[in-house]
This record gives sequence, structure tokens and C-alpha cells, in this order.
Amino acid sequence: MKKTIIILFALALGTASCSNNCSNNSTQKETTKPETSSISYDSYTNPRFGFSIMYPTFLSPQPESENGDGRVFSNGKNEEMSVFASNNVLDQSIEDLYQACQNINEGTITYSTQKDNWFVVSGTNLENNYFYRKTILTDDVEYTVTMSYPKDKKQQYDEIVEKVAESFKVGLEVTTQEN
Repeated sequence: MKKTIIILFALALGTASCSNNCSNNSTQKETTKPETSSISYDSYTNPRFGFSIMYPTFLSPQPESENGDGRVFSNGKNEEMSVFASNNVLDQSIEDLYQACQNINEGTITYSTQKDNWFVVSGTNLENNYFYRKTILTDDVEYTVTMSYPKDKKQQYDEIVEKVAESFKVGLEVTTQEN
């Protein structure tokens, strides 16, 4: 009797396990996308212009620019992210900035969109790498993040670009501690 209960319990466990993990080929095809959950992120906050952003830790932060307007993150393998801000001294609208970005002949734009206070432009650059640029305009400051990466890393970077773009926060009140 005890053996029968143990065998029935083992069969029930096996069936439940298979119903959760065994699937048809169409589901398996959906899961062929590489996992980026193993990618860790850190954050960078710019005290001068009050913005923050997440960046993948495999990109090393380079020294902040002398004037404190931003930073470059790079791994030395043709993968780079830069984030910076500047005062909108020419009093340009988001439409002006968007048009100027589209008129720069530094590659082929494959996607672009412009909304109330931001725009995104992406495509391939002259080095035949993918690029992504998001610019946000507030009353008097232009905030920009750019990324450049090899074409063979597109799948990995699709999710990275999405996470970085979503994490880009501007207009923050940042206080610095004096030592």
C-alpha cells in the first residue's frame, strides 16, 4: 500500500512537472530569444543637470566630462553609450532639434519619432553599427542619451536600449554632499 501511494505521488509529480515544462514547438520557438536578465545594471546621476540613467555594467564609466555635462560608458569593443545635457541657449524647440538630428548625414535612419518634449532616432551609422538616440527637452535644457553597438549584438541590445531609455529621468533635484 505504501509503495502504491509513493508511485502514484511520483506519477502525479511527473505529470504536473511536464504540464508546466513540456510544451509544443511553437512555445519553444518563442523562447529562443537570448536572456538579458543576466545583464546587470548600475545607475549614473548627473548632479549638474539633474538627470539619471541606468547603464549595463559591462560598459565601463569613463571619467565625467570636465564641465560636468555627462559621461561616456564603453567596453572598448565598439559598444558605447553616452549621456549628456546642455543648456538650450538657442531656445530651440523639440521640432528644431528633431529636424537637425535627421539632417545629419552620419548613416541611415531606420526609425524616428517625435512627441511633445522628446524624440528618438535610430539606424545604422557610417561604421555600419546600430545607433540609438533619445533627446528630451525641458524648458531650458536638452538631455540626450546615445548608444552604438555592432549589428551582431542587436538582439541583446534591443532589450538593453529599452531598459536604458525607460530609466532616463530628467529634471531631478540632486543634492551633493560636501566632504
